[in-house]
Order: sequence, then structure tokens, then C-alpha cells
Amino acid sequence: MKMESKLLAVLLLIVAVLLATAEDYHPERTLLMDYYPRDAPHNFLFRGNMPAVKGEFAHDQILTSMKTIITQKNFSFPANFSLIDISYLNIFEEADLKVEEQFFSSNPSLGVLHKKPIVGSLIPPPENETAAIKDTIKLYEMGSIDKLPELMSFFRQLLTGPGPVLIYSHCEAGTDRTGEVSGSYYLKFLNMTLPQALAIDNHIQNRDMYKVSRNALQWYCFYLKFIEQNTLLKCII
Repeated sequence: MKMESKLLAVLLLIVAVLLATAEDYHPERTLLMDYYPRDAPHNFLFRGNMPAVKGEFAHDQILTSMKTIITQKNFSFPANFSLIDISYLNIFEEADLKVEEQFFSSNPSLGVLHKKPIVGSLIPPPENETAAIKDTIKLYEMGSIDKLPELMSFFRQLLTGPGPVLIYSHCEAGTDRTGEVSGSYYLKFLNMTLPQALAIDNHIQNRDMYKVSRNALQWYCFYLKFIEQNTLLKCII
């Protein structure tokens, strides 16, 4: 257990160095991922980057972005909605976490914060798609910090549950950890291929997502293929 704890600490430190660069809110990185129900939606799922401007929670700014996107889709912007903020920040981003925590603590009627730290994976995914890797995938998911299968179920419950709700999911940049989770959602629920998911993730900032995040997304692709029997998926990049 001591060795596992040391490895976890090293992983978190490396990921923190790679990913924990504070950023203000960028409206152009806010994207609509999904909505429910399909014909007349009142629940909407978005991805974006850190919702803060000059150290303050960017409540009005993200709502403006979401309203613009929803109306451009010819949907009605919901009234009396609840904002659900899903943060992928980790313990090394304490200052930004406090921005979110303090806002919702002071304004409980405006929504709720869910903290879901995401770190990615330093372990490279398999280089083949043979059924023999099924047990390896099971072991990887059991030891994974991010728990993407559970997180996908959590998202789906929020989106298809009571509403109206506006779900805003994010990391700092809106590209890497957000790309890992959003890409997993695309594969699981929107029938995208891995290249299609990566094409979205890699164009949020016109750069490829960091490898630790891409690794985790690719591992989840293998999970869907061999554990959940989505045999049409191709997970080799």
C-alpha cells in the first residue's frame, strides 16, 4: 500500500505540473455536448474551461455563453433552471477550487458544485485490440483514479433527471481533462468514433490534448469495446 501511495503521489504531482495552469474564462471554449429530451430539451450539458474572471466566479459570463448557444440551436432557454458546476480540478488548484466553492456556498439557490478530480493516465494503452487484453482493461479500470464508467453514469443521470438544469463541466483549459471526460461521453452516448472525439478535443485550443488525458480516453475506448461489448469501436490511434 505504501508503494501504491507513493505512485499515486508521483502521478498527481506530474499531472499537476502538466495541467494546473490557471486561466480565466474563454467563451469560445464553451461547447454544447448534449441535451434532453431530444425534441424539446430543458436539460443541457456543456463543456468549457475554468469559469472565473480575475478571481471571481464567472456566473453571468457562462450563462450568457450557454444562452447564446441554446438559442442558436433554436431551443428555448429554460426558465428557473439550476446550474450544475462539475469541476475536474485537483488539490493542486486550491485557489480556483475556492472560487467555485465560495460562490455556491454563498449562493446556494443558484446551483450546486460537484468536484470530480480528473488526472488522466501515465500508463500507455494497449497497442492491439485482441480480446486477450480484456482482463488488463478490467484491472486498469479498477485502479483508475478517474473512474470514467461511473462518471458517465453520473452525467447521464443528471442530464435525464429532473430539470431544467444547465450542466457546466470543466477543468482549467477546457482541453485536456475536459477532453478526456467529454470524449468518453461522445464515445459512450453520441456514437462518435475515437478520431471524431479527438478531433473536437484537439481543436479547442488548436493543439493536441496532453498525452495523459488522451491515454485515459483511449483506455476508456477499450473498456467500451471489450467490457461493454461495443465491438464497432476502433481504439487504436
